[in-house]
Amino acid sequence: MRLVRGATGFWGGSDEPLAPTDMASFRSACFEAARGIGARVDELAFAGVSSFHAVTVAGRGASLVVLCHDHLPVVAFTDTPPVPGRPVARFVDPPAWAGSFGTVGYRVLHARDLSAPMTEVDLSELAKAELAQVRYWRPEVVGDLLFNWWD
Repeated sequence: MRLVRGATGFWGGSDEPLAPTDMASFRSACFEAARGIGARVDELAFAGVSSFHAVTVAGRGASLVVLCHDHLPVVAFTDTPPVPGRPVARFVDPPAWAGSFGTVGYRVLHARDLSAPMTEVDLSELAKAELAQVRYWRPEVVGDLLFNWWD
């Protein structure tokens, strides 16, 4: 897997700032997915810094948390709400209703992609500031790098 500039959410002082993800399209996709399965959407708010936004889609006795990267058009899913400051506990494969994210241009990541060890990842497109963060925080898997609480 190759990660592109912005994957960590960091950039250096001489780097071009990263564009934010279009949160309106993300929220729209969340509500579209929820409508399709008769569920509700609850936005999760976190104190502190993270490289992602999180929304819970809950209904019919089950709920999943949808994670949206701050700067890349990617989403992932977990069945456990993230705990500020800790790596995401467990990524799960996209549910059947995840197609609404692809429709608006998001890449939907699978658990196997997110659990890929960092030794198997091409980091050549990351900015110097990002590589410094990777060396400092030492993420073990792709999911730890993409969906982080680094400050």
